[in-house]
Order: sequence, then C-alpha cells, then structure tokens
Amino acid sequence: MNVRWVKVLVFLLPVLIFGTGFALSQITFNNTTLIVAGQNIFITQPTLTTQICPADGNALYKNSGFTSLAWTLTQGGAAAQAFFCIDNQGTSADTPNVTASGTGIANGACPSTASTLTWAAPSGVPTSLAAHTATTSAPITIAVCAGSGTSAGAGPSFTVTVT
Repeated sequence: MNVRWVKVLVFLLPVLIFGTGFALSQITFNNTTLIVAGQNIFITQPTLTTQICPADGNALYKNSGFTSLAWTLTQGGAAAQAFFCIDNQGTSADTPNVTASGTGIANGACPSTASTLTWAAPSGVPTSLAAHTATTSAPITIAVCAGSGTSAGAGPSFTVTVT
C-alpha cells in the first residue's frame, strides 16, 4: 500500500471512531410544557412550526386551556423552537415578559454544556404593547435545548409564563 494512503488512514481512523462514538452518545429527551398567560395577555396556541399572527381580538387568542408542547431535545444539540403571538386585550399598555420556570431548566444559550435544560432568551418580544394591540409582524420565538451534561431519561417538565 502506498505510504501516503497509510498516513491518511492513520489520521482518519481515530476521527471516524471518535465521531461515531459521539454521535451514538446523543440522547433524545421528550419534555412537556405548561403554558400560562397573564390576566389581559392573550396568546395563540404555541406550536413547533412558525405561524402568522392574527389581528387583535381574533378568536385564536386565548389566555387559558393551552395544549402542552412536547419538546424533542437532543443532549448537547441545537435548540428546539416554538412560536406564538401575543395580544394585549387590556385597557392600558403592557410590557410583555416571557419566562420559563421549573426544576431542571435554567437560563442560558444553546447549545449548552449544562446538566439541565437551557432556556434561551426569547426573540420577538416587544418592549411595550399598546392596549388592544397584537404582535402581528412576527411571532415570538422561544427556544430550549438539553445540555451535554444532562442525564438520560424523560427530562423535566417546565412552565412558560407570558405576562
């Protein structure tokens, strides 16, 4: 065999073994989310696919009875995203806030090396939302990922609160 090919194989073999071992260590998590909206804040049902935001007062906006999201997350992988729209149906301006809480989830950036789920800062949340105004330009994007140090298993459930 040509010496050049032997050198290439000596270099590539460890890379292939390590890469295959890393790919096989990926763990998929299935998590659920309780979704809560504030008193005068109505949102559309969060979905794992992007959505078009309806106008203020549309029947798609509600503030209770949301279906839990089932997040499929890969250990150390990219974030899974969900989308929803906000409608301030109150009589005064509001400063929307979107948070996640629960045991086993922490704020951070994705991908993560944490031993918990990571809640990335939501995007598209307006700094102020006037009364009877909806976020019609684009949906709010929330993102969650599982840290590379997360243990195998179903993973924790968490709550997303929109106020």
